[in-house]
Amino acid sequence: MRCGWEFIAVEVGSTSQMVALVSKVTNLGHMLNAQLHLRGKASVPFSVRLQGRLQLSGCGEVVLGEGVSFIGTVVPIELVTYTSGRIEIGNHTFINYGSSIAARASVKIGSHCHLGHYTFVMDNDQHDVVRHTELPQSDPVIIEDHVWIGSKTVILPGVRIGSRAVIGAGSIVTKDIPPRCVAAGNPARVLRHLTELD
Repeated sequence: MRCGWEFIAVEVGSTSQMVALVSKVTNLGHMLNAQLHLRGKASVPFSVRLQGRLQLSGCGEVVLGEGVSFIGTVVPIELVTYTSGRIEIGNHTFINYGSSIAARASVKIGSHCHLGHYTFVMDNDQHDVVRHTELPQSDPVIIEDHVWIGSKTVILPGVRIGSRAVIGAGSIVTKDIPPRCVAAGNPARVLRHLTELD
């Protein structure tokens, strides 16, 4: 006959195994969702996960690294590539809902980056300030590895954000941000440099 404690231990073990199984099935569902929505439109490893919706438009190139995660549950994520445009997203990067990335030339996001919800990244202003009908020259955007970008941030053409930089929520990034620093504001400016302990 089992004592009460042994029975509880067996039940807890079974519950944790069930939770692990449900987690694996859910993760598989997100990977299948990514394949279903992106296959044939982008270079998509099987480890890419999509929870919710993603709108992919344009006839340019989209290349995704291993383990990229999209969370398009509240509002879809948008990836737009024009004829000669290329969007490249590195391994294990996370992009939250409502984000929009548009490339007429090139937008490159490194590995292990985190983009908060409603982040906008674009390599072209879409029209000239004075001559509204003219399309300006595109200027590539590069976001290096391990960058964290707060929600509702706008990253404008020609910007390079250095590795391990942190961009505060609501910032408008108009010029390069060096590696290992915190930047915020409109326009974004460096507030402090990060040490090895940060």
